[in-house]
Amino acid sequence: MKKSLFIIPLLFLFASSAWAGGRMSHQLKVAPPRPPEVNPHPPQSAEDQRRVDFAVAEIKAQYGPDVEIRHPHIIPWSYEKFLKNRGQPASPAKSQGKPIKADMDPPMQGPVLKPDEYMVHAYVNFPNDPRWHHMDVIMSEDSSGKLTRRGFYSFPMPSSPARLPPGAVC
Repeated sequence: MKKSLFIIPLLFLFASSAWAGGRMSHQLKVAPPRPPEVNPHPPQSAEDQRRVDFAVAEIKAQYGPDVEIRHPHIIPWSYEKFLKNRGQPASPAKSQGKPIKADMDPPMQGPVLKPDEYMVHAYVNFPNDPRWHHMDVIMSEDSSGKLTRRGFYSFPMPSSPARLPPGAVC
């Protein structure tokens, strides 16, 4: 009888520890997404590097010198579209989105570029935010090569690539 009185509380202790441990393991947070180890589209020329350097300087001017910036690069499809439209009169940008079904979560939308714009993408970490962000610097340049920042587009890195805007590969 004395043995069973000793074993029952012991079993209860183990069961409650396992339950608490199992519950705590569900509460552990998954590490937030991080930038890739290598730049997916490193600059290919001195002119590409000049554009990327301009975008980095614009990010630091807007958000401060303490932001951490990794792998800035020109988004190839946006620059190709910019080159194709160069010399043509500017026309208003048109929406390129597909209709969304009411029962579906809307996909994340990217910026809509004007024909004379392209983007430089970077992974940015702000000093007071543990998350990394996708940051696009929307830019243009004139025929003499003078660069102009038109704006920024950023969002926290999603935990799943499926949540990225259509066409985004990072």
